[in-house]
Amino acid sequence: MDSVFQFLCRRLETIGKLFGLNYYKASVYICIHLWPILCVSMALFMLAMAICSSSLLWITACFIYALFNIFGYWIVIRHYYPGTVDKIFNRCYLDLMKISEEWHTTYAIVNLIIYVVLFIAIMAFDVILLLLMRS
Repeated sequence: MDSVFQFLCRRLETIGKLFGLNYYKASVYICIHLWPILCVSMALFMLAMAICSSSLLWITACFIYALFNIFGYWIVIRHYYPGTVDKIFNRCYLDLMKISEEWHTTYAIVNLIIYVVLFIAIMAFDVILLLLMRS
């Protein structure tokens, strides 16, 4: 797992360099902002699709889901801000270290579960809901 984690960290660093960002800034902008913004955007897209379908059930479900995603992002922002990128990165690191201790595992595994597995699961869930809406 550590080699997968290191590989992804190097990719994150490479992406950061493309935009003139160091590893810390790339991590904060992608993991703290981009991933949640993508989740919120997908939820809002699903709500728009539900509205187009005129199904009150889907509109209600997608509205609640969109609110859930927006609220989740708001909680993340409230937790980490105000603060500099370095302080946000360090606080996130400490949060993940605390979780790894509670789960009796490593920082790398917790990081992979939260930022890779969970994100993929959320996006897969969203795609499945979109497919269900279309049928």
